[in-house]
Parts: sequence; C-alpha cells; structure tokens
Amino acid sequence: MSILITGSSGYIGTQLCKQYETEPSVKEVVGLDLAPPKQKFSKVMFYDQDCNSDLSNIFDKHKIDTVIHLVYVLDPLHDSEKMYRINVGSMENILKFADKYNVKRIVVTSSATAYGAHPDNPDWIKEEQPLRRNQSYQYAREKTTVEEKLRAYEKSHPDVEIVIARPAVVCGANISNFISRYVSKSLVPLPKDLNVESQFIHEKDIARALYCLATEASPGVYNLGPPNTIASAELVEMMGGKAIYLSGGLLRAMTALAWTLRIRSLTEAPSSMIDFIEYSWVVDGSKVEQETSFRYQYTSTDAVRDFAEAQTA
Repeated sequence: MSILITGSSGYIGTQLCKQYETEPSVKEVVGLDLAPPKQKFSKVMFYDQDCNSDLSNIFDKHKIDTVIHLVYVLDPLHDSEKMYRINVGSMENILKFADKYNVKRIVVTSSATAYGAHPDNPDWIKEEQPLRRNQSYQYAREKTTVEEKLRAYEKSHPDVEIVIARPAVVCGANISNFISRYVSKSLVPLPKDLNVESQFIHEKDIARALYCLATEASPGVYNLGPPNTIASAELVEMMGGKAIYLSGGLLRAMTALAWTLRIRSLTEAPSSMIDFIEYSWVVDGSKVEQETSFRYQYTSTDAVRDFAEAQTA
C-alpha cells in the first residue's frame, strides 16, 4: 500500500507519518506540504509542493492507493478567493489526479461545523443529521462544499471508497489557531446569558482516529468527538481568563467592526463566527468506536487542560 498525505508537515500529518512508519502493510508514504517536515521517517518521501499544482510527478512515480487529504485553512483570511482556492481548489485538484491515476480510497477531514450552528440543533448530532451550513461563515460553508464535491465524485466513481471525518474542535499542547488564541485572552467576550457546551477532540485522538479511518473503516461519514463537553465559562476559567458577557447583537457588531478594520488584538475572525460561540454543535462520535479499533483516550476537558498547561510551560 502507498499513501499520500497532503498537509503532512502539520501536527496531525506528522503523527500519521509516525504511525505508518511501523505499519508493515504500508510500503511507502508520500508527504505533500509547503512547510518542511518536522521529523524524518524512513518510509516517507516528502514533496515541497502546492496541493493545487500539477501532481503528475508524484502520481507517476508512486502508485498511490490511498489519499489522506488534510490541507485546509482554519484561520479566516480577508482574501476569500485565496481561502477558497486552498480549501476547495485543493480538493478538486486531488480528485482530478485521483481519477486519472485510479486511487482506490480517499480520506478527507471535514468538520463538525458543516452541520451548522443553530439554536435548534440536537444535543448530540449524529452523522445522519442534514448539513445546514452557516452560509456567511466561509470556513464552515466550504467544508460543506468539499463534501458535496466528494459525494458527486463518489456517485460517478462507485468503486472508490470515500471516508469523511467530521471532527470537533481540535485542541492540545501543539495547537495554535484563532480559536485557541481567542480563548487564551485575559478577557474573553461571550454572548450574554448563555453558557454553551463546547466539544474538543484531543490532537492525539484525532491523529489515531484518522489512522483507523484510513486503514479500517468502511466508506462513509464519521463524527469525531469525545462523549463529553465543557461549558464556555469553565473553558475560559481553565485558560486563566475572565469572561465578559455581551449581548449577541453587540458582540457581532464589535467583531464585525474589528474584522473590517483588521484589529487582530480584538478578533481574527468575522462576526459570522459568533454563531459557533452562541449555539451548540456537539457531535455524537460513537460510530468510529463501533466500527474501528479506535477508542477515545481524552475528554474535552483533557484536551483543553493540555493546551492550557502548554501555554504556561
């Protein structure tokens, strides 16, 4: 078996490379990233190459059986076209070469945000729940666009196995993104009169889960999130900050202004992100345990605690 991992130099990509290093059924791993690899592995052939580029050199040289596609922009960009090119364009490019070179299995990280943040969401969202994307939030909107393209590809390529992971927010000692920086502020603005439950999957758990999905799972969709949550107020307290409670309207207006003026100390995301703070979007992640050997080792609290401790180390 030969596996291509896009975004191989990130934490999750590196952990996958490490696991495949000792997997006897895997002959080689091809890593694709614009960032240099953090570690060297004997099985991994690394390519410093854009995921949107001509990938013929890779597919001609390596007989790729499985693609694990991790490339995606989490931190919002003011350049929406660039964000679309990376998020959706890279998936389209991978599918083009997967079609040309007869790749048999494609594993893609979508997101629990694809379900949307809505006041009538169920307490625990299962995989069968329709995707109700928040149209104004580009990150979540493009996750559903990617899934739509995968479903269209699956329909026209019935022999290809497609596995979609929808993880909760990834957290842990090695994580750094706009979400982690937001909750790390000394003063954290939150919607008034709400104490929404949030869900975090530990970085080590998601790496193991993706490994099991790539090697064991039947085609389909799999939520990834531990069977517990953490309230917003407790989250802020664990990070050593203090919550400032504002009305939803005021919080959105302040965030919209700060985003427009590019005041990064106040926000690194548009106001459409507030929906995901105001409303719950917690997933039922039990299916992956039922259908693979994966087991959650960390709770949402564990994931946040590891992140918090790393900030003070």
